[in-house]
Amino acid sequence: MALHSRRRIVLRFFLVTIPAAILLVRLYEARRENSTQYLQSMGRVQERVEFQGYKDFQTTNFNSKQPQRNILVVSHGRSGSTITGDIFNHHPSVFYLHEPLQTVERRYGRLNTTDERYARLMADFLSNVFRCNFSKSVLEDMDHFYRNPRHPRASHAIGSPPLCPYEMTDPRWDPKLCPPMTSESLGSTCRNKYAVTVAKILMSRIAENNIKNILSACDTSDVDCQIIFLIRDPRAVIPSARSVGFFSDQGSPLSLNSLRLFSYQTCKQTEENLVFLKNLPLKWRNRVMIQRYEDFAMDPLKVLSRLYNFAGLPMLDSVKTWLNQTTHPSQSREKMTKEGHPAFFTVDDASVAMNRWRWKVQPHDISMIEHYCSHVMQMMGYTLVDRSYELMSDISIPLFSEDYEAKEWFPH
Repeated sequence: MALHSRRRIVLRFFLVTIPAAILLVRLYEARRENSTQYLQSMGRVQERVEFQGYKDFQTTNFNSKQPQRNILVVSHGRSGSTITGDIFNHHPSVFYLHEPLQTVERRYGRLNTTDERYARLMADFLSNVFRCNFSKSVLEDMDHFYRNPRHPRASHAIGSPPLCPYEMTDPRWDPKLCPPMTSESLGSTCRNKYAVTVAKILMSRIAENNIKNILSACDTSDVDCQIIFLIRDPRAVIPSARSVGFFSDQGSPLSLNSLRLFSYQTCKQTEENLVFLKNLPLKWRNRVMIQRYEDFAMDPLKVLSRLYNFAGLPMLDSVKTWLNQTTHPSQSREKMTKEGHPAFFTVDDASVAMNRWRWKVQPHDISMIEHYCSHVMQMMGYTLVDRSYELMSDISIPLFSEDYEAKEWFPH
């Protein structure tokens, strides 16, 4: 009886213990398998993370592109905008366009700058140029205008490889050798070969003559715009504008009224644009540079360095040599042979050009200009002569100060 009882206990032990042991073994194996799967899974996750990071690196560095950098050189005519544009046109990293808003005029006819239709056309055109997008009709105009060897402001970028077989400075260069441009060829060249796009624009071609209407074309994340606002003493600008036909008052009983009106409008627009730029948020004022012509005339190479630094461009000895020859010619301007319209002629002794108005402009014209422009002249550091013939004629006395109010408004 006792033996039978012990057998029953042993049997019960095995019936309980063996399944438990089997269960423990299976649990252990399952745990090990899950652990292995977990580690493998984590390895795959890590692999995906690393691969995604690599793809992000590829996208950031190779497949995507920073916003296209655009520099807008804005000024009234006869303020040094052409020579400033030439400075950028001579740099091999710049896609330069001289007066691109003329393309709008040639395509759609000369519209009043106060016309809402013109404002929309201008903004749309500039927005596409800033993105290196060029329609067929724009291409046709650029092909004719910017590759024309008779035009003194042909774009070096549009007339050079890969759009043409030779550089424009090469004696073999001939526009007939340049194949017709396509939207793809010009757009790709603009985006991929050139670090900066620079456009020189006269105030008279801006909608409502206000820089704010240019900035409306820059108000997107994929476009980066900077403004160089060129300003020159209105006593030099206004008579010079008259001499090249920007306005006429010769032989007319209303001649003084024409001078009054042009002086009032020019200086009013300059002041309004300065105040507009002053009131921009700091992030925009960091993208604005005010440049006086007189400072350029006093030290062209210093201003060249300032312009290139603002644009993020390296200085080149070839450009310094060219600029030095342009601003310090061996002959006086009067003895030079001038080709084309006088508004495009830029070879001149800069220091002489700065003061030429002081012996060429009639005193009563100077008084009238000062009357309408005195406030903006003071903002920009220009000294009024106030009918003082002695002050005006003594060119050893500069009529502008190094420090001036508007200079303090912008970091650059």
